[in-house]
Amino acid sequence: MPRFEIRTRDGLARVGRLTTDHGTVQTPLLMPVVHPGKSAITPTELREQFGFQMVITNSYIIRSHDRFREPALQEGVHGLLGFDGPIMTDSGTFQMYFHELSKDEIDPIEILEFQKAIGSDIGTILDAFSDPDVGRSQVEQDVRVSLERAAISAPRKGNMMLAGTVQGGVFQDLREHSAMSLATMDFDVHPIGGVVPLMERYRYADIVRCTIGAKRHLPPNRPVHLFGCGHPMFFAQATFLGCDFFDSASYAKFAEAGRLMLPSGTVHLNQLTEMPCSCPVCSTHTPDDLLSLPKEKRDLELMRHNLHAAAAEMRAVRQAIHDNKLFELVAQRARNHPSLIEALQSLVPFHQMIERSDAVGKTSSVFYTGPETLVRPEIQRFNRSVLERYPTRKTRNLVLIPDDARRPFSDTLGTVIKAVRGRSSSDVILAFITPLGVVPWELEHVHPVQQCIFPETLDQATLTFIEESLQNFIGSLEFKRVLLFDRPTSLDAVVQSLSLGIDVRSQTATDLIDHLHESADEGGRWIRRKLEAVLAHQWGKEASRIAALDDLDADISRATGKIRHVRQGGALLFTMVPTTGLLTPSFEGGLRLQDAEISPTYVVKVDDDVREFVEDGKSALAKFVYEASDELRAGEEVLVTDQSGHLLGVGRAVLSGPEMIVFDRGVAVNIRHSRKA
Repeated sequence: MPRFEIRTRDGLARVGRLTTDHGTVQTPLLMPVVHPGKSAITPTELREQFGFQMVITNSYIIRSHDRFREPALQEGVHGLLGFDGPIMTDSGTFQMYFHELSKDEIDPIEILEFQKAIGSDIGTILDAFSDPDVGRSQVEQDVRVSLERAAISAPRKGNMMLAGTVQGGVFQDLREHSAMSLATMDFDVHPIGGVVPLMERYRYADIVRCTIGAKRHLPPNRPVHLFGCGHPMFFAQATFLGCDFFDSASYAKFAEAGRLMLPSGTVHLNQLTEMPCSCPVCSTHTPDDLLSLPKEKRDLELMRHNLHAAAAEMRAVRQAIHDNKLFELVAQRARNHPSLIEALQSLVPFHQMIERSDAVGKTSSVFYTGPETLVRPEIQRFNRSVLERYPTRKTRNLVLIPDDARRPFSDTLGTVIKAVRGRSSSDVILAFITPLGVVPWELEHVHPVQQCIFPETLDQATLTFIEESLQNFIGSLEFKRVLLFDRPTSLDAVVQSLSLGIDVRSQTATDLIDHLHESADEGGRWIRRKLEAVLAHQWGKEASRIAALDDLDADISRATGKIRHVRQGGALLFTMVPTTGLLTPSFEGGLRLQDAEISPTYVVKVDDDVREFVEDGKSALAKFVYEASDELRAGEEVLVTDQSGHLLGVGRAVLSGPEMIVFDRGVAVNIRHSRKA
């Protein structure tokens, strides 16, 4: 039974918790490789001095030597290593490849039973390793052998968690076939195997394609382990791909070669005049100090540095996930090597898959890092919503205003906005042309509109993206005339490229307003306009009908002029979150959404057995979810009902719809308001 749960996410990355027989660990995590006979730093020191939660060792090596095998069988692998935390064991697959051992050297069932006998927390099947340089026919055979071994191993895992390794070489379709087959078997973890030679040759783009190809078919409740990835320069990108475990023998191998690992790459001690970081080793030694040490002591100090560097980068990665800043960290690290930039670029074709996993309702800023910024999930999702869900498609006047979006639109365009908001959308639609695409006025405060920071000079890729966004938006509307506020911005090239006829080109707000024949705001019409657009943006056009209900009223912030609360006849329906510009419904608001017959995408059904708990305001747990849509994203505001569709509560989804179905641990929906609470 999987013992993994997700706490937070960013892209495909997630911070989670895995419960083992020897404790619970937080992912993503790095497991240092521990040799049972020659580890200069003990597993206990790895935990206490460096903060590593879990280690990995090799069951083939332990089994092959009497001095390791007998103590391991008597005291367990934990006794052999003197470590009471979780231990994962490898099966010897890589040793068979690296040392070119006979295929009969290790029996897949015997090595599985041995891992069980020595008490491994997570064992690994014996799979068939494929060198990147071999032909497709050989890789197909290796995949076939690996899957055959997986099929006979999984039923015999007992109480030990078992890792089923995805193979397939550099062939993405074989990786996908391997992953789909393994997904049907009873595994707890899925390593991505065969990547060490790719790492050594800086073929990071191949690793991206192999990992994504496998990840899309693996059950989300099983952690993914990128076997052999131990260099901190790739941790951020690999985590963004959805990898949860990493292992490293590199800290020792590089140290023995006189090399220091850093998030920016690897440097040789002989090349340094200053130590490169602020870890305890670098803070207390100079390069000359280390070079003067006997090799054994020097190697030990370099190992310590490498472990500190790796541990610090893994902490930075986890924090970036919490802050929704992992994409920016990935982009920063990619600038350290051309192969990493190529790997980042290879993510572009998978942006839709990444967006489906990314959480809705983020609040963090979006910093431009390069052309890859344009495929960030937040930007892609917003632009798609504008095209698919903006509620008005026919108007008399389309007003376009280029804006760098470095300040709130109301700061520089308050008079124009006031003139527009007093009219119906069938009379005038106001849209801003911005670096992140077209933004209808009604969605001006929705994340990430006011949170995107672009440079003053835009690159050609960004200009092309804006132009496509503008043409798509214009193409989705019917209008009588176009009014352009022609003012100097970084988007001049886009404005000049407009192929549609401009009926009015104005350089002052006064002239623009005169052409609109300004009218007064009648009865808070602008509130209903904004509410209609935001409701459609969040829950679809069905929800936008709520904006037409009688007796609607809104509280407006005196400081910002933003909507704070929406009421009907005094009853609170929605609160608008100032940091996201999105609505959170009260229980009454949930009833209105239900009456509007919003898409089942936003409805989570739970077992009738837990009806009373949810009605009392307790979280809806994943193990009790009866039905959830494949299209539901984590972070959405959802309705929670019983199996018959009676509303029990409203809240924010912690998991996506597919995750709610497969996970049996953790919270599916954090309930904000419920029937009784």
